[in-house]
Amino acid sequence: MELAVTTLAAKKAGKVELDDAVFGIEEIRGDILQRMVRYQLAKRQAGTHKTQSRSEVSVTTKKYIRQKGSGGARHGSKNAPIFVGGGVAHGPRVRSHAHDLPKKVRALALKHALSSKVKSENVIVLEDANFDEGKTKSLRASFEALGISNALVIGGTELNEGFARAARNIPNVDVLPFAGLNVYDVLRRNTLVLTKDAIDSIHARYNGESDVPAGAKPGDDAFIDDVVLIDGVGAKSAKALAGEGYGELTKLAEISEADATALFEKIGVAQRAVNEDWVGQAKAIVAGEAPRAKVDQRLLVKMRAAKAANGEG
Repeated sequence: MELAVTTLAAKKAGKVELDDAVFGIEEIRGDILQRMVRYQLAKRQAGTHKTQSRSEVSVTTKKYIRQKGSGGARHGSKNAPIFVGGGVAHGPRVRSHAHDLPKKVRALALKHALSSKVKSENVIVLEDANFDEGKTKSLRASFEALGISNALVIGGTELNEGFARAARNIPNVDVLPFAGLNVYDVLRRNTLVLTKDAIDSIHARYNGESDVPAGAKPGDDAFIDDVVLIDGVGAKSAKALAGEGYGELTKLAEISEADATALFEKIGVAQRAVNEDWVGQAKAIVAGEAPRAKVDQRLLVKMRAAKAANGEG
């Protein structure tokens, strides 16, 4: 199917072809959308609600009543839940509310969400989301000309800084990069606004085309020398490695096998580091390959953008 493309100035800019397998589903499955929304909301729930059990309150440790002869029950502690000020029996505990949902169901849910917007004719395609002026008043006027009052705007891999700054003060308008596209935000807004770059990225994701950022070597402006780009190395592990002087990919790539074994044992990740081949991944990235995991590939794009914004690139 085809949709008209417009500019922020409400002028025609041709048409764009949409993949029917992604945007043209006729029978929208509400049950799949419900499962996905529930999955997202459960995952973001804090789960920090908690009550104190009898072992956590401190009323008194003194045996306040004699064992026998009182005519009542025998008690040894006022911390018990049956007393005022005592602990709570079977109260809520700190936990994660997240639950699993098959990857295929999550992918299908996004297709149904996108198709539902196309079916209800609530999709606007922008040629681009460049707005260097950065003024909220001007962008609001452009949105009014396009009939946008309650919308989710999806940009490309990176958001235009002026557009994002101008849009953040407009009520009922959310702006996300392509990596942030999700079912809940698509459904909670009346209109879905997609840039041509966003549509290309959506097609690339579902058609199996490569969207991997280009690798770089030490000395190149695009090279990020940080071990957090290794699959399996999170913020905690990266901090531990940095504390031992191996926070850079180039240093970890040059470590000897004996030193690597000692290092990983010292920070408590010996088996995991071997199974995930942290040293091998570091050598591959230094040699010019992109990070192995998709999440690290997206992180690389963000880190490159931040580096460029700071004038380091």
